[in-house]
Amino acid sequence: MGLFSFLRRRKPEDYDEIRVELWDAVRAGRPAFASLSDDEVSALRRMASWFVDVKDFVALGGARVDEADEAAIALFACLPVLRLGPRWYDDWSTILAAPEGFVHRMTSVDDAGVVTEYDDELSGRVTELGPVLLSLPDVRDSGFGDGYNVVVHEMAHKLDERDGALDGCPPLPRSMSRRAWRAAFGDAYADFQVRAARSSSGRRAGRASRLPLDEYAAESPDEFFAVACETFFDAPSRLRSGYPEVYAQLATFFAGGA
Repeated sequence: MGLFSFLRRRKPEDYDEIRVELWDAVRAGRPAFASLSDDEVSALRRMASWFVDVKDFVALGGARVDEADEAAIALFACLPVLRLGPRWYDDWSTILAAPEGFVHRMTSVDDAGVVTEYDDELSGRVTELGPVLLSLPDVRDSGFGDGYNVVVHEMAHKLDERDGALDGCPPLPRSMSRRAWRAAFGDAYADFQVRAARSSSGRRAGRASRLPLDEYAAESPDEFFAVACETFFDAPSRLRSGYPEVYAQLATFFAGGA
């Protein structure tokens, strides 16, 4: 962030709101923004300006990141921390923007101890205390009410890892019960694994299925949490109907524990 980065370390409320033409371009057709009050919109637009200023945007492989892309990433990224506060993002600094989805080599071990390696096509990825990698086409396809939002998904992982473990449970405020959180998410995850096993496989096929969440949520507890978060903001009625206890936990968490 450079020698004079300390000059940029202001609070979000000290920033001007992100420009109206960028706000209008990003919010069009995206229901998560339509549900915000005027005060929340103002706070979000200021926080987005802060995010663009303090985070480094790095284009990879010929990707072209324009102001609208930066604004979309910033506005989506700030939705989860609008009430939690900017400190939740203070342990990383870089957004890597890729021109397309990317393949990551994965390893899984089943109950019998059999190790399987396979390639998984990803639209985003986080590294512990490091950059967030996002596919620009997937950013542009995010937030249109189908439960898919790659930015919120990866930001959820960043929240999750704040306590040093990607396990589907971020650090909770004192007003929230970790036991209640574990019970709500544990029961829902177990149920979803059974339901997903009966459905067709595939990341994008799951988005259009009758399941309350994308099938990718069955991968692990941390992915269940991340998918639940993107659904909470993008298609809340689906989550509230399918897993009301999970919805209630997330509603309290994203309200700052109030």
